[in-house]
Amino acid sequence: MNKKLAVISGTFVLILSFAALSKAQTVNTLALSPKQQSIVTISAFTANGDLEKLKTSLNEGLDAGLTVNEIKEILVQMYAYCGFPRSLNGISTFMAVMDERQKKGLKDEMGKEASPLPASMNKDEYGAKVRAKLSGRDVIPPPSGYQLFAPI
Repeated sequence: MNKKLAVISGTFVLILSFAALSKAQTVNTLALSPKQQSIVTISAFTANGDLEKLKTSLNEGLDAGLTVNEIKEILVQMYAYCGFPRSLNGISTFMAVMDERQKKGLKDEMGKEASPLPASMNKDEYGAKVRAKLSGRDVIPPPSGYQLFAPI
């Protein structure tokens, strides 16, 4: 009787193990790419002001395939989330990393350059369309709340 119970228990554990393993493999395919992971660490170390770890993350990001312009954009966007001083410290750290890499003979891809907006483009209207699309709306709501109180 004990042997049968052991065999049944063992079989049950084995089946659960296979189920967990297949689930783990599925989860792995949904993980962040190395470039995406670098975006997260660059943002985090910029936000908390850990410039030594940021330096490492910047190098890892470039090695993972982020372009110079992509990293610049990450650091510029951090203004809104962690303030100008931390963002500017991040940019200064990135400049130092680029100098070090250049001295080592490493050539990093610059990436796509920002293109100027047409002079005739209404930026407020364009921004409203983008916000509507991001929030899943077909209709652009009229300005309200913060837009009326403190128009930017």
